[in-house]
Amino acid sequence: MGESLSPERSSVLERKPSVLIVDAAEETREVLGTVLQRRGLETLWAEAPEEALQLAQTYRPDLIILDLEVEDGTAERICQPLAQKVRETHTPLVVLGTLRRQDRMFPGECFPKPYHYGPLIRKIEELIQGSRLPDRSQP
Repeated sequence: MGESLSPERSSVLERKPSVLIVDAAEETREVLGTVLQRRGLETLWAEAPEEALQLAQTYRPDLIILDLEVEDGTAERICQPLAQKVRETHTPLVVLGTLRRQDRMFPGECFPKPYHYGPLIRKIEELIQGSRLPDRSQP
């Protein structure tokens, strides 16, 4: 299981990059969470986009991984608030699963299933490293 984080432990998030994993499948959350923890990342887990939105607002993760298997065009309705939060905070997003062209409302990378962990982990590390660089657009 992922570590249970509380606001009191937020100092841990200041030291280690954090990743929020949003996936309905507990096994996937555990496997991906374990791999990322072994790479030195803090992980948060959510089963549903609504829960993920609350965690994202409380802990401000460095990256969000969203497993999205929506074939009927409801991705926007289900995940729109989370996608909006990602845009507002400029949090990198990695979408796992099948997205139809009209569902590409998500401002992030997409890894269609089945995916391989090697390229996924490399992309996550690349995005986190980029998100933790100082903002060079500010004077």
